[in-house]
Order: sequence, then structure tokens, then C-alpha cells
Amino acid sequence: MNEALTYCERHPGTETYITCGRCGVAICPQCMVHTPGGIRCPHCAQLRRPPMYEISLRDYLRAVPAALSAAIAIGFVGALLLPPRSNAGIFLLAIALIAGLGAGAGIAEAITRATNRKRGRAMQLVALGGVMVAGVLRLVFTGLDPALWVQDIVGGFALAVALVSAWGRLR
Repeated sequence: MNEALTYCERHPGTETYITCGRCGVAICPQCMVHTPGGIRCPHCAQLRRPPMYEISLRDYLRAVPAALSAAIAIGFVGALLLPPRSNAGIFLLAIALIAGLGAGAGIAEAITRATNRKRGRAMQLVALGGVMVAGVLRLVFTGLDPALWVQDIVGGFALAVALVSAWGRLR
């Protein structure tokens, strides 16, 4: 072997052949960090999260009103175009699929524009809240008896599609 056996800088009792690709310090398999640039010591690796996933309180204060305003508009339009029904044919389910995709994408887009393209789990949860608010407002705006809401098959399908759509767009 051409390489010399040394001891890990952080674990002096551990023998190793591995060195940091940046600073050349000896590191053991416990210490090494795989990076896009090769194997690094923990000090040289210092990986940061991408800025789009670093969310501050200011981002929340922008995301929540954006999601709520989009939810109010989507709930109102949904009440006009897709009122609650207990029967569902294939045509209505196709309309619900398209409406759900649009509703989820609309709320997710409102959030990303308000927060300068922030995404991640926190923004996904804000979007899910917005979609749920839109679904409830759709039912409230129709003025129907709340007992009939559980029979709304088309609306439930559209709501499920909107939840999946919003979640996926903010990953």
C-alpha cells in the first residue's frame, strides 16, 4: 500500500487510511461525511440546507394570509361551479379531478409567490390547511344543510386530489 496508516484526529485510538479530501486530516469511518465533492471531515463538510427550505417567522406571516386568501377565492368559485351532490357520475368525477388539481396548485402557488419560492414540510402543512379551509368554505357558501355535507362524494374527491396536489407542489 502506498498510503500510510494514521490515527483519526477525533478518535485517537482508531487507525485509518482515510483523509479529508479538502484539508488532509486523518478521519475514521465514524467521522467521515460524504459530500458531492468527496469525503470530508465534519469541519470541512459543514453542509447547509438549501435556502428555499430555510423558513423564518416572516415567511409564515406571508404564507398563512396567502393561503387563506386563495382558499376564500377557491371556496367561493367551487361553490358556484361544483355544488355539493350526493350522486357522482364519471363526468362529475373527471371535473372534480381537474378542479382538485387546480385548487391544490393554486393554493401552493399563492404560498410560493408570497414567500419567494419557499417550500418544505412547513409550507406543505400551511397549504393543507388552506385546502381544508377552501373545502369547508365551499360547503358554507352553498348554504346547504350541514347534514348533507357528508354525502358530497364529488367534493370529497376534489378535496383529496387538492390535498395531494398542494403537498406535491411544495416538496
